[in-house]
Amino acid sequence: MITALWIGLSGLLNAGAVTQPKTDQTQDDHPVSTALVPLVNFTTDRGMGYGAYGAVFTQQDGEPLDVPYRLQVGAQWYRTTGGYQDHKLVVDVPALADGRIRAGVQLGWERWDDALYFGIGNRLPRLRPSDTPRRRYAFGIDSIRGLSTLRWRYAGAWSLFGGHLFRSASVKVYSGSRLEDDRPSGVEGGLLSQVFVGVMMDSRDDEGAPRSGVWSELSVRQASPTVGSTWTMWGLNATDRRYFTLASPRFVLATRGALDVQGKETPFFHQIVMGGSQWVDIGGPLAMRGLPIGRYRGQWTVYADAEIRWEAAQFSLGRSRYRVFMVPFASGAQIVDPKEEGARFHPHGGVGVGGRLLFNDVVQARLEFAVGREEYRTDNEDARIQAGWVPAVYLAFNTPY
Repeated sequence: MITALWIGLSGLLNAGAVTQPKTDQTQDDHPVSTALVPLVNFTTDRGMGYGAYGAVFTQQDGEPLDVPYRLQVGAQWYRTTGGYQDHKLVVDVPALADGRIRAGVQLGWERWDDALYFGIGNRLPRLRPSDTPRRRYAFGIDSIRGLSTLRWRYAGAWSLFGGHLFRSASVKVYSGSRLEDDRPSGVEGGLLSQVFVGVMMDSRDDEGAPRSGVWSELSVRQASPTVGSTWTMWGLNATDRRYFTLASPRFVLATRGALDVQGKETPFFHQIVMGGSQWVDIGGPLAMRGLPIGRYRGQWTVYADAEIRWEAAQFSLGRSRYRVFMVPFASGAQIVDPKEEGARFHPHGGVGVGGRLLFNDVVQARLEFAVGREEYRTDNEDARIQAGWVPAVYLAFNTPY
């Protein structure tokens, strides 16, 4: 399905194809390239999605390059049948100061009529869908966000990074919802203004599809009225990603393990967003795959992934290069909240398999099928917990890590 979609787009993309330069070559044919990618997406969280992403890429003639481009300016328009919208403007400059500095800015507007809230903690059995009153586990949110980042490579594979995140949110609480019962911090809406700094070690042999190397980071973040935030909070994130070539360079084991801690009054709608250099939501297509975004949230989050990336084929159409991967994976998370009674080791997540198509080592499409372990109770008073497997489908244009 993904392959057919991308082959169908190749004629359009080749009009200004995004070409991936090699470290021992120079880019002298197309100093300015363009890409227009229709976004056809589906997740069990948000429904069928549709939209487009367009971008302009620039390189410098006659200069060896070790990054996909010198500048990207892109814009996305995207909405789904499940009442979700995500529109954004992206600017990425990966090679300032002879490649030692990378800068980026993202501005966007996000709206979700039925975002999910099941409570705070790790043991949150839900009612079965057939027994759930309408919008019992839902809330509405309108969010304007901005993210600016700066990364400075100061020695070999080592870098310092930092930036600022703002997120202005308006929350709609539905009558009879779990959110109306709990009313956690953030239900009133407001502005989250957060600064973050960290150190990173990145020894990957390739950014688009690494076969070896380590990508690890440690960061702290802080929000307070001093920087304009409605809430005062702090956070710590440690993430370790590793890539191992197996019997053949076509087989790569990719792993990720992370610990995220949040303190004070983190707004509930942002508790599922982990710290670090990447935006990672717990649940959905990025972490704890197999269960929906917002299924679990709390102060401490431990999450892990493992997948085998098998490069099954590669081919070219015109100036465009395609690489096809098959990827079985496992993904999980454990939430720890001090207020939760009877907390113990009880991870959540799922397993699955997917296909991926990497276009010119710059843009990646993936279609994944997963099953997650869900926990139910029969009604509001019954304490008995039952478990069952639930399906999840993700068609996305990014990579989890």
